Parts: sequence; structure tokens; C-alpha cells
Amino acid sequence: MDLVRLTESLLTASNLQALKERYLAGFGRLLGVSLNGFDLVDPETTRQTFSAAVNVSDAFLASYRRTAWYVDPVRSAAYATGRPAYNMELMSSEEWLESEVYRRALHLHDMRHLVEVPVPSAGRIVGHLNFARSDPAQNFSPDEIRVAEALAQVLGLAIERMDTGEQLRRERDQALAALDLAGTAIVISDPGEPELRLNDAARRLFSEVVDAEQRLHQLLARPLTGGGFSRRVDVELSTGEAGIIHAHANPSPRDGGLVAVLELGREHPAIAPGAVAALTPREREVAALVVDGCGDREIAEQLCLSRHTVSQHVKSIYRKLDVDSRVGLTRLLLAPRG
Repeated sequence: MDLVRLTESLLTASNLQALKERYLAGFGRLLGVSLNGFDLVDPETTRQTFSAAVNVSDAFLASYRRTAWYVDPVRSAAYATGRPAYNMELMSSEEWLESEVYRRALHLHDMRHLVEVPVPSAGRIVGHLNFARSDPAQNFSPDEIRVAEALAQVLGLAIERMDTGEQLRRERDQALAALDLAGTAIVISDPGEPELRLNDAARRLFSEVVDAEQRLHQLLARPLTGGGFSRRVDVELSTGEAGIIHAHANPSPRDGGLVAVLELGREHPAIAPGAVAALTPREREVAALVVDGCGDREIAEQLCLSRHTVSQHVKSIYRKLDVDSRVGLTRLLLAPRG
């Protein structure tokens, strides 16, 4: 049960500091060793990038890092074979006491028995865990080494999970930054968080809306069918105008949350009949919905057409009215007329 609890604790760590604290709190108790820790490395160079250790001095860590890291035969064997390495299986006790790594650093804590286990993650070795005893007569058993090997696998999975999460966060933040530059209003919901995340454009949009919080949750209420959805909600603006907010939401593939793009359409004056005289009745319906802020998919849903048909109608409208965009069409049809 201690092994299961430690495994669950490691796999739910959200960052390296939490992983370090949970590992050091559980590993020594599980195996009955006081000297233990783990090191992470750059997989390409095997240079140390992170260290976690307990019951050793800062002077020991500095000495090992500066003078003993690259002459440690136990670490080298673990990385070369991808398997646990035990100093007593590599050499005799006398040879160990004469080894460079022992004389340069490990003698400071009289580490007579040392095991180092590679940590695999995403097909590469990203570090190793280590544990030691000072009693010359207290060997490490095969069962203890197997448990440590299993925990190294768990440690690797936890690191892979954190790396993946960090990459996704970077990609999300980059996408949100790009959308902010474009002025697109974005709302993100997380099933594990009570607060919605709005970017600056979304906050500006809802600053104009009466009862903004209720309207936002109304927009993001999930339909029975699940998956992506579009929704529109009539709103009252702080200026007294009426408006419509359009939400286009898709579920996040990783955590099941929602990412929604929002658009606010204000109440517009009526389109003058002469402005659409050149259009067919169906094209007039499509043009009115374009002016109302609807995308092709939403127009298709409202008029029971395919998106391809709607796209063809929009192109025909552009051609007949000599415009080249939705913005141009909206300005033309809503322009003041004598």
C-alpha cells in the first residue's frame, strides 16, 4: 500500500518541486534507506539539470557534481545498460574504497553500498535515482532494487506528464497571445476549476454586458450531444442597446474543458431594400445573417443548408455587390442612405 500511495503521489505532482518533495518524503521510508535522491539530466549530454537529495550535506553535493559525476562507475553502468547498477556487483569492497568517486565525494557520507537506477521517459534516459547505505554488512536485496526500478519508471512517467503539460501550456499561451493581438475574445473553462479564464478581449466584451456572468455561463452550458457547439444569446448592453453574443465552443482534447470564441453583435438599423435589390431572396437571407455576425456554419444551421451552399451564396453576394469581405458587406448594407 505504501508503494501504491507513493506512485499515486508522484503521478499527480504538478511541477518538479512538488515531485521532489513527494519523492524524498516517500522513498526512504519505503525502502528503509536514509541516503537517497534523484538527478535529472539533459538526455543529449547527460549533464545534470536538477538534483534532489536527502540526508546529505551541501558540501557533498558540490563535491560530487564538480569532481565525481563523470568518474562514477555506477552511474556510467546504469546509463550504458539502461538497468539498475549496484556497486557491489561491479567491484569488490576494497576496489570501491579505492575508486575515484568514493575518494572524491562518497567518503564524506561513507557510502559503502550504492545503487543507481536510470529514469526512462519518452524512450530516453532523463536521469537516475540513487540510494546508499553506510553499513558494510547491509547489502541491498534484489527485491529492493526491483522496487526502486519500478519507482524509476513511475518517476519517468511523472516527468513525461509534466513535460507534455508544459508544452501544451506553452502552445496554448502562444495561441492566446496571437488571438489577443487579433482582438478575438476567448473564454476557457476547466472542469477542475470554478473560475472561467477570459482573455483581455473577452473581459472588454463582457464589461459592456448587463448580467455578464449569467450570460457567459448560459453561453457555455454544454448541450446533451457533447462535442463542439455554437450558441447565441440575446443580451442587454450597458448603453441600453440590445445585442447578441455568438459563442463557438470546442472541447479541449486533453482535459475535457472548453475553448470558446465569442463575438458581440449590436442591434443594427434595418437594411435598406434598395441595397439588396440585386440579390435573390435566398441571398438576401444569407446577407442579413452575415450582417448579424453569423459564420457560414451558423447560417447553414439556421437556413437548413450545407456549408458549401452558404459559401457559394456568400461569394455570389460579394460579386453582385462588389465587396470582398464580411466587413465590407456589412458596411455597405448598413451605410446611411439619403
